[in-house]
Amino acid sequence: MPINGSGKRLTSVAPQFATGRAPTRPMQDAPTNPACRPARLVPIHIPDDASLIDPDSGGPGAHPHPHPHPPEYAGHLAGVLLPSARIGSRAAELASLIHEDYAGRRPHLVCVLKGASIFFHEMLRRLQDRSQGYTFDFLRASSYEGTETTGTVRVSEDFDYGGLEGRDVIVVEDIIDTGVTLSRLLPVLRERGGCRSVEVCTLLEKRIDGERGARAAEAGGGGGHAPVVARYCGFSIPNRFVIGYGLDYNELYRDLRDIWIISQAGIEFDHKTLAV
Repeated sequence: MPINGSGKRLTSVAPQFATGRAPTRPMQDAPTNPACRPARLVPIHIPDDASLIDPDSGGPGAHPHPHPHPPEYAGHLAGVLLPSARIGSRAAELASLIHEDYAGRRPHLVCVLKGASIFFHEMLRRLQDRSQGYTFDFLRASSYEGTETTGTVRVSEDFDYGGLEGRDVIVVEDIIDTGVTLSRLLPVLRERGGCRSVEVCTLLEKRIDGERGARAAEAGGGGGHAPVVARYCGFSIPNRFVIGYGLDYNELYRDLRDIWIISQAGIEFDHKTLAV
């Protein structure tokens, strides 16, 4: 049985099997295409030519290091795309939307580890500010290689599907780019968990076009799997490699407070040379 980096065992599950349960209940204005979202659900658009923030920018009276980073990352960072303060403000807006949609109910939030963990805890805090009740759990999932036709995913073996029965579930992600893993994970949660509804809240949605986008659409939508469109989305970002705020490259850069664009030097860096 496969074991992931945290030592937890992963079990493979296929989402398409009969359960006899009633189908999940979609939201009335649940988006099925990013371009067709209701106005209240449209993410903040970060332009393709958005200027990056100088990591040492500040101004009179500003903190001497407004965008701190470990010294071993020197040269690895092209610039800040989204500062943590802006992320926090957007998380507050998303929490308000969730609070409006789930008034009188207690949604069950599922964090997809590891990348979403920082955003997830920010969302929990913002929901607390609105006196919104909820329960939560954590899940680790990844796609198999070469299983586009079966839709198999690996899910941490100790995940409690029983806790989803009859619940309104919100899966919290850090970023949706190809959407392949989610397109296979969501049917598993619906079928094995017997959820009343399943929605997705993601911090980032990467705009992918061209050949890579076509491959992603084929992988995500093939075999009966609809492409994933998050109901709640913080930012629509350009097709650039982002790190920080929980997002990693080779398990590095999760410890950055802001979301950065990685430099070519960061991509080429041998993480095995770092002292631990």
